[in-house]
Amino acid sequence: MKSKAERTRRIAIPLAWACAIVLLASMPYIVGTAAEPPGTAFVGFTYNIDDACVYSSWVRQIADGSLLIRNQFTSEPQHALQFNLFFLVLGLLSRTTHLSPAAVLHLARIVLGVGLLMLVWRFSERFLPDPVERLLVVPVVGLASGLGWLLPGIGHHQGPVDLWQPEAITFLSIYLNPLFLAGLILMLSSFHFLYRMKETGSWRDALLAGIALLILGNVHTYDAATVGAVWSVYLLAKIIYARRIPWRVIGLSAAAAAVALLSIAYQLYLYEHEEVFRLRVESLAPSPAFWAYLMGFGLLLVLASAGGWVALRQRRGALLLVVWAIVGFALPYAPVAQQRKLVMGLHIPLAVLASIAIAALARRVGPKYGGIVTILLIAAMVPSNLLFMARDIKLLGESTTAPRFSPYLEFSELRAMQWLRTHTKPEDVVLAFPDVALFVPAVAGNRVYYGHWSETPAYGRKLNEWLQFARASSSDEWRREFLRRSGARYIVYFSHPARVTIPLDEVNSTPAADLRSAPYLKVAFEAGETAVYRVELGDEP
Repeated sequence: MKSKAERTRRIAIPLAWACAIVLLASMPYIVGTAAEPPGTAFVGFTYNIDDACVYSSWVRQIADGSLLIRNQFTSEPQHALQFNLFFLVLGLLSRTTHLSPAAVLHLARIVLGVGLLMLVWRFSERFLPDPVERLLVVPVVGLASGLGWLLPGIGHHQGPVDLWQPEAITFLSIYLNPLFLAGLILMLSSFHFLYRMKETGSWRDALLAGIALLILGNVHTYDAATVGAVWSVYLLAKIIYARRIPWRVIGLSAAAAAVALLSIAYQLYLYEHEEVFRLRVESLAPSPAFWAYLMGFGLLLVLASAGGWVALRQRRGALLLVVWAIVGFALPYAPVAQQRKLVMGLHIPLAVLASIAIAALARRVGPKYGGIVTILLIAAMVPSNLLFMARDIKLLGESTTAPRFSPYLEFSELRAMQWLRTHTKPEDVVLAFPDVALFVPAVAGNRVYYGHWSETPAYGRKLNEWLQFARASSSDEWRREFLRRSGARYIVYFSHPARVTIPLDEVNSTPAADLRSAPYLKVAFEAGETAVYRVELGDEP
């Protein structure tokens, strides 16, 4: 029996690594806060701000007292609303602590980032008897990326995935997305209980695996499909190798799946009965060419291949990791709309297997050079992550992000949204330019006519309608008709749009309309360069 001091020493090194990695991943946010231009506030996000605003909107709704989540990025009617346990917890935390949704998301990112790395370390122990291998797991899984840094000029969503897809790389998930971290933790928990169920034949472990999958299916549904596919192939591989069918394990696995199917059935119900939800699910997110994944994992993939060969040759029970790695490469090309989401989790078995190879190579070169080789191999897998953050920090200095939204909001824009929050209802529809419309559901809590490329059905058409509304050349008759169709109650606009232009195409533009003279609009609030107009068409019931 190990003493408490021994257990503390055993956990201290991986915990220190986990904390250091999360701190490194937080650096762009520290820079963003410190570099706020005068008269602006940092929104708290640096990459994929559009998705961060969706999550903030969900936290906002729960904090305001709702148990179900409505898509606030569209004015379309919705009936079957979404329930998400993870955002329920975050929303209740925001409600209790009075922290903003952005602050709660970052708190979750930090806590879950450390938790995920420690869980990977603990999960890998059953496959890594060597203490040196176990010490390598956290830095490898937490820092490793691919060779994208060698091809930084390849286009967005086409080049190596370590330069643009947070789901693919653990470090990028820690940097950007607490929802991904929650999904990864639940994936590992599911595999932990399934593997233990296989070893013990226990119904209790089957139930715990089912509960983990049930929550996973609710929180991040795609990952439950990954666990199911990997575990099924793993059992098939075991059957082929052992030349016998483990009926009890199959029965227990079926029982775990039956529990998990409850959340899958709920998602299918939403898909069948809520058009807005269905359109969001069907928005296309195709995987890039296969080479983008090969380059995106790079040296990690080479080391994982060597580590898998060593593990299988030594019969150390790492077949699950090997199967997960192989199936993980096939799933992103399944015939579904959002293919690339299915790559999530693949990085973990690759990192654990790579740790085996690094340790084996270090032993082979001997104690004199083993440490140097280990450091060089891990360091060679870090550059893409550093390049990713350096790019975001550079864009912060230009007051933009990838994609195009600004990381800073003018004080006048924030005051306008705060006025909306305190003087309007969540169901009121707001119109604004894209850089403001995106933030209205997250900050003010209102619905918007358009705001997010995939959350808003027919986003492109609705954006063009708004741009036509904002052009000075549009007629009042057209604007009235558009306001009726959109259901808008409020408009966030310029106080004095002199010299402001609206794009006609990529080259030409036209003056923005001055809405102060519109008889169907009334200034409800004004702060600096931003005004909130109340729509008064005169024919409302």
